[in-house]
Amino acid sequence: MFGEAGAEIIAKNLEKGTDVNPMLPGVKAIFIFGFCDIRNFTDATEVLEEGVMLFVNEIGDIVHNTVAKYSGAANKNVGDAFLLVWKLDKQDQEYNELTDEVKAIKNMRTSQLADMSVISFLLLISGLKRNRKMLKYKNHKGLNERMKNYEVRLGLGMHLGYAIEGPIGSYYKIDASYLSPDVRMSERLEGATKAYGVPMLISDSLYDYLS
Repeated sequence: MFGEAGAEIIAKNLEKGTDVNPMLPGVKAIFIFGFCDIRNFTDATEVLEEGVMLFVNEIGDIVHNTVAKYSGAANKNVGDAFLLVWKLDKQDQEYNELTDEVKAIKNMRTSQLADMSVISFLLLISGLKRNRKMLKYKNHKGLNERMKNYEVRLGLGMHLGYAIEGPIGSYYKIDASYLSPDVRMSERLEGATKAYGVPMLISDSLYDYLS
């Protein structure tokens, strides 16, 4: 429910034996970020109307379950988009105190995690085509009238880089999240899939760690 980042925030507060305090410093670390966006979402919303919530949640269930099976975790659900995260172990990260930089160490564990992240996204592309819940949308009269030969599709972007992990918000509302330009890179890559006419793009920084 809280996600990996949220669970760590709750754990830190429980150690102190106090109420949840959002005013905690962030932690700098290396992650693999995956960004998913539902294609033609505006059209689907106008056709499905109230049913769009079920539509998004059914897709979200597939995305979250697939990623979780391959050592990833769901972080944000923002309307038609999902941010997924794979966190490298501390022992697989190298921190330079002089430059305040952190980088991933190339070894079997980081390659395996990189492989699993990409495999999970490839399975999303193929899995959506076979999923029974998605077939009803493929055969939906209204969706096909609006978009000929409609099928549920995702745009996917993946990137490996650093981020500050921690709580964002106040005592009224807390989001456990990640902040850095590298987080946005996965979103930019997803956006670029439309220009290139492909379902998925991965950055060279992630590609370099694949087996």
